[in-house]
Amino acid sequence: MPSFEVPVTGDKTDTRPIQFLDTLSFVHVASEETDGQWSVVEMQLREGHVPPLHVHEDADEMIHVVDGTVHVHTEDEREELTADSSVVLPRGEPHSIHAVTEATIIAAASPGGFDEFVTAVGEPSDDRTLPTDPPSQTAIGRVNELAPEHNIRIVGPPPVGP
Repeated sequence: MPSFEVPVTGDKTDTRPIQFLDTLSFVHVASEETDGQWSVVEMQLREGHVPPLHVHEDADEMIHVVDGTVHVHTEDEREELTADSSVVLPRGEPHSIHAVTEATIIAAASPGGFDEFVTAVGEPSDDRTLPTDPPSQTAIGRVNELAPEHNIRIVGPPPVGP
């Protein structure tokens, strides 16, 4: 297995924002910087953000809440996370998150690749303003189209309605 040999750091100050669905996302650490072992993405979520129930087939995912409140949904449970809370979701576990309030999360995946999905689906933006509208049907269509290419399987609708 390849490995990276020097620390990799990143933040959003020198990163161009990506409008990914109804989030403003920043790739802090791209998977290519860690020989594919990790990716780290900051996501600013509008209140009400909720993707469909999905599975990362080959990656474990850590979600850390920087601020706000999110509910993490699995097939059988709902866990509330507030600022300074984290959850680690094993690969193959159906899950979704619901931003109960406007929130900022850090999503880290191992192995990396989630950053590539965000950049493939999202649109680079010069605007650092958090979207206020739900995602467009075009954006949802891009998720459905590109998810399989990134080993993400959509397994159900969002766990809560708009």
